[in-house]
Amino acid sequence: MRGQSTPTLPQPTRDPARLKRDLLAHGYCLIERAVEGDTLKRLQQRMLEQAEAERVLHAMKNPANPQGRNQWIGMLLNKGAPFRELVSHPLATPLVAALLGEDYLISCVDAQIQHPGAQAMPLHSDQWWMPPPALPGTHQAAGGRRRNRGTSRDPSPSAEPISAAMVADVMWMVTDFTLENGATRLVPGSHLSGRDPDPSVPHPVATVAAVGPAGTAFAFDGRIWHGAGANTSQRPRFGITTNFCAPQCRQLENYSRGIRPEVLAGLAPETRERLGFKAWSSYGHTGDPDAVFSAPGEAAMGELKP
Repeated sequence: MRGQSTPTLPQPTRDPARLKRDLLAHGYCLIERAVEGDTLKRLQQRMLEQAEAERVLHAMKNPANPQGRNQWIGMLLNKGAPFRELVSHPLATPLVAALLGEDYLISCVDAQIQHPGAQAMPLHSDQWWMPPPALPGTHQAAGGRRRNRGTSRDPSPSAEPISAAMVADVMWMVTDFTLENGATRLVPGSHLSGRDPDPSVPHPVATVAAVGPAGTAFAFDGRIWHGAGANTSQRPRFGITTNFCAPQCRQLENYSRGIRPEVLAGLAPETRERLGFKAWSSYGHTGDPDAVFSAPGEAAMGELKP
């Protein structure tokens, strides 16, 4: 399957119904021309500038891919309007809602860059922290989960109950994604396996590459097995991940602490909700159950006396 196109697998489209069918059946779908024209040019320019500047400042690595030729840039919502526009994309957001429900949260917006010489990333799922269903009396310490501890080489659908999707992703191809420059590789259908993959490199199971011209996006179920490919070309591969989670989850990026005040002030109310500044079924409140948005610490009620 590696490096080959399979007609039955998802093909680029802008048809919302087809995108949703592909996502649910295969675990991913390809959004054709998700970003184009001047919007794409602005996104590329801002991404290239930020990446160059940050690489001079530090060698920030992806916690899931700690190698020097993979560059990770976090908290992109603080770093330019083109990045903030991605979280409300009209074709992408309904796909996220199809997996997670209408009350989903933005978990992170970050860049994943494979520079020339970057090696393949281990296969993993973005829902690695979710304990699998267990029989009564079988104790699992949910907080004891760790990355890259999977052992499975069987991506086939499980015959037993599996955990629901709690994470959804959309990867934006800022530059062309090709077989040579490290396009993300996926294992179609593995989102239904209920298992965590063996992280060995080279990948121990067959994968397909999500390739496409700059401006393409692919949405995927957080349970699907995937990982960046090796970049054997002479040019970097730039991608941006918008990661979303169900409202019960802890977000990857701590927006209540890390979002810049001027950025927060300029966000639409819906985006502020998606960042977790609105309580969900009382979770995330700051003391006033009637408040639409949570209050900062200096505005929260403290000790009172009659």
